[in-house]
Amino acid sequence: MSNSDIGWIGAINNFLLFAGSLVTGRILDMFGAVVMLWLGSTTTVFSIMMISICKEYWQFILAQGVLLGIGNTLLVCPAIALVGQSFKTKLALALGVTIAGSSLGGVIWPVVVHALIQEPNIGFGWTLRIAGFIMIPILVFSCIFARPPLKSKKNMQDSTDNGTKPSRPAWDWSMVTRKQTLFTACGFFFIYFGMFMPFFYTTEYALAQGFSSNLSFYTVSIINGASLFGRIIPGMVADKYGRFNLCIAMTTFSGIIALCWTTVTSVAGIVMFSLAYGFTSGVSIPSEMACAAQIASPTTIGTIVGFVMASTSFSALASTPIGGALIEKYGYLSLSIYTGVSLLLGGAVLLNS
Repeated sequence: MSNSDIGWIGAINNFLLFAGSLVTGRILDMFGAVVMLWLGSTTTVFSIMMISICKEYWQFILAQGVLLGIGNTLLVCPAIALVGQSFKTKLALALGVTIAGSSLGGVIWPVVVHALIQEPNIGFGWTLRIAGFIMIPILVFSCIFARPPLKSKKNMQDSTDNGTKPSRPAWDWSMVTRKQTLFTACGFFFIYFGMFMPFFYTTEYALAQGFSSNLSFYTVSIINGASLFGRIIPGMVADKYGRFNLCIAMTTFSGIIALCWTTVTSVAGIVMFSLAYGFTSGVSIPSEMACAAQIASPTTIGTIVGFVMASTSFSALASTPIGGALIEKYGYLSLSIYTGVSLLLGGAVLLNS
């Protein structure tokens, strides 16, 4: 399979993760998060088990692209919205800590999967099954202890005691169509065209430069490890100096670093590039959600966060296959330019938010 073919699997997954947020955000505002978390956990584990028995390309598309994407969106949106409902003064930091969990997983899972696959008695299928079994207690723990703020629960109980059903918020189109909301959505739309390129293609670039397969494989873990700190540390600054301000600054730095991608020709260089890009790009996802939560009202936070995330779905869908096609036809320099320009353009659009 070509780079573009493989890229479509991750692209479909990302598309459903972000596009599904528009629907799951609305469902969240209406019914709450707990049921969605249980459903998302079940779907995610089931998809991992299905991936373990895949043999054909179309099977990977359905299991890893479609089913896992649906499971992810059912988990991510309610988890993020619960944090947004619970924290007001330190929202960016709280979201950064929450999403840093994905970075930690991005450090651990590639190492674990790589080691298990190399074992002749385990192989690909049982590697995925082991991963699925590990996920079960972690997801059950999250579902049990993820609860809405006491104030929200009290309001719902008061409504029930008065003999009335809790009101379900209607679509607030005035919030969605505001200039600030639209520019925020548009800015992240452009950012997501380029943001994931180093995550997907740094390993292949390192191999093309003649680096060892072990080092090349672990560049993804290095990027994810750096993004963990990039999601927590800038969150401390964002709550003081502005969430939009920090996002614009870090996105600009990410774009500049991406433009320097193909100047890397040494082991030290690829490690430094991975660290620098991981740290600066790590702020993008928590900032997207923090910025969206900032411009939303308490009753529309799920809808607005879902709308902004959904706006990135088409760029997330197209970006990885575009990156693979650029590499095959023009080489890694074109991918570097594409990534850097997308990030810089997205940061420029956010200046109007």
